[in-house]
Amino acid sequence: MPPQLIYRKGWALLGYLAAEPERRHSRLTLAMLLWPQLGETQAMTNLRQVLCNLKHYCRTELGPGVLWVERDGVAVRRVGRALFDIDRLAEEPAEVLAILEGQHIFLAGMDDVAGVDFRAWLESTRLALEAELVGVAERHCDRMLAAGRWDAALHIARVLLQRDAWNESHARRMMRAYAGNGMRAEAVNAYARIEQALRRDLGVDTQDETRRLLAWICEGIDFAPMEADLPYAPGWPDLRWAVAV
Repeated sequence: MPPQLIYRKGWALLGYLAAEPERRHSRLTLAMLLWPQLGETQAMTNLRQVLCNLKHYCRTELGPGVLWVERDGVAVRRVGRALFDIDRLAEEPAEVLAILEGQHIFLAGMDDVAGVDFRAWLESTRLALEAELVGVAERHCDRMLAAGRWDAALHIARVLLQRDAWNESHARRMMRAYAGNGMRAEAVNAYARIEQALRRDLGVDTQDETRRLLAWICEGIDFAPMEADLPYAPGWPDLRWAVAV
């Protein structure tokens, strides 16, 4: 939490507003979200104090007019600018990878800052942001694989597997990156690890697609990169490949 902010609820409020782009929020709704145990009068008084500090922080750090406060409503206005890391997820894969690799969590430490409604919102927002993060990283990894940039693809696949050790699509990306780089033994070992994790932790077998990919690797099929805008044939893995035997 930035040292300029006096109140933890101010940081939580900024995150709440930032995750709801350009939406105007009722001051009373925000007050009761953050102080559900208080009456309306006391909750509104507390909100005014938090907003005063938060407005000063936003004006200093983000620029004038970002935090919009009026008698009945509050909003964050970006005016076309990317102000927060969550604004840059779709356009900056490197930042996404840094967030994933660092195991960062949206509004970390804020779970206990308010009541059950805030916690429910925080949980659902974290899930949505996680899906967006992973989706961006997956698409970037796929582009690296399609371009034959095996080392970059391998790094992204490792980051994804660190986030979700039971995700077979991430394991397949790692296997393809290893195979494309001529490291077939490592690709087989990657399969063995995901197979063991799934059986040990979830009691399930690997998917047909993963076993099929393993068979192709063991048969010595050469995975050559393709142009990223070419389609892939039905029945092949979920990435686009030219296969040279």
